[in-house]
Amino acid sequence: MRQRIQRFDRILKLRENDRRTEQITLAEERREEETVLRRIDSLGVEKKRAIEDFFGGAEKIVSPQVLWFQRQSIDVIEKRLGETRENLSDVRRRITGTEERLLERHRDARMMESYLDRLKTDARKELMDIEQSELDDIAVTRFNHGLARSSRRGVRVQKEASR
Repeated sequence: MRQRIQRFDRILKLRENDRRTEQITLAEERREEETVLRRIDSLGVEKKRAIEDFFGGAEKIVSPQVLWFQRQSIDVIEKRLGETRENLSDVRRRITGTEERLLERHRDARMMESYLDRLKTDARKELMDIEQSELDDIAVTRFNHGLARSSRRGVRVQKEASR
């Protein structure tokens, strides 16, 4: 039984390590998500400034070439913003997958913990049953030994009384 408990304890440790690995992966992906969100915010601010520069040109005279470059700048920012949003979508899909794997690892570990606890409880009960059986044997032996003594005393008393 002890070997079985040790074997399942090793399996439990492996499952807990898998769970910790998934937790670390999830934390890294969440940090990556935060980085992408900050990047989206900064690109949004950059786009807003580029649009303000583009429309702010109405107050002063600018060449069509400058307007064209400003418009191209806005397009480039929008393209980077779109790519970053796709990246965010990919990161969130990975997070969802990792959360599902983490949940599965957690279930596996909990199932193994409960099985291991049941094995340990059974082993403890078995040990206590053996111990109780040994105590019962000792008690019976002492009781029988005490009966034998008292019957020998009774025989002595009868012999002395008959004399």
